[in-house]
Amino acid sequence: MGMTQAEMFRNLLLMAAVDGRMAESELRLLSDRATEWGISDEEFEASIQQAIQGTAEFTIPRDPGERADLIKEMICMMAADGQLASEQKELLAFATTVLGISPLELNSLIDRLLDDA
Repeated sequence: MGMTQAEMFRNLLLMAAVDGRMAESELRLLSDRATEWGISDEEFEASIQQAIQGTAEFTIPRDPGERADLIKEMICMMAADGQLASEQKELLAFATTVLGISPLELNSLIDRLLDDA
């Protein structure tokens, strides 16, 4: 069983909230993903509460493809407000380490995202 979209969404929310503030651009991206992934308003609210209270947990997908997708989504979230907060960089570093994504692979993901932008 792969990672659920609700788990992916919670991970993204953690990335958005880790610097202690949520920019409108970050909320817009979260809202877009919620719609795209079928996250209900109730799930959205509950996830935001968990992120704010610090009770949300980072979910680690087992599937390598899902791991790459998660990192891509996290990078998009980091870039959403145009500012790279050190807390977001630390969370990304933690995530890539835990997910077993090498610096080389991370750079290649970032390059692909920039090419798509």
